[in-house]
Amino acid sequence: MLSRTPLSRFEVGAYLMLVAGVVGDHISTGYALARENINEANPFALSLMSRGLWVPTDVALIIFSVAATYLLLRVIKNPIAKYMLVYPSLAGLIRLVVTMWNVSLII
Repeated sequence: MLSRTPLSRFEVGAYLMLVAGVVGDHISTGYALARENINEANPFALSLMSRGLWVPTDVALIIFSVAATYLLLRVIKNPIAKYMLVYPSLAGLIRLVVTMWNVSLII
C-alpha cells in the first residue's frame, strides 16, 4: 500500500483546489450570464469569451500549472521547493472566491 506524506496530500489538495475553482467559476459564470441584468465585469474574461477561448485558455493554464509544479517539485531537491504549491492553491482559492461571488449574484 502506498503511504502518503503530508506534502503529497497537500499537493493533491492544491491541484484539486485549482480544478474546483476553475470548474466552479465556469459553471457559476455561465449560469449567471444566462440571467437578466448580469454581465461579465472582467474585460479580459469577456474578451476570451467573445472569441470562444475562455475554456481552452483555462484548460491550458490548469495543465501548465499542474505539470510545471509537479515536475519542479520532483526536480528541485531543495526543501523550500514545497512552497511552489502556493501558486495552484492561491489560484484555486481566488477562483473559488469568484465562484462564491457569482453565486451571490445569482441568489
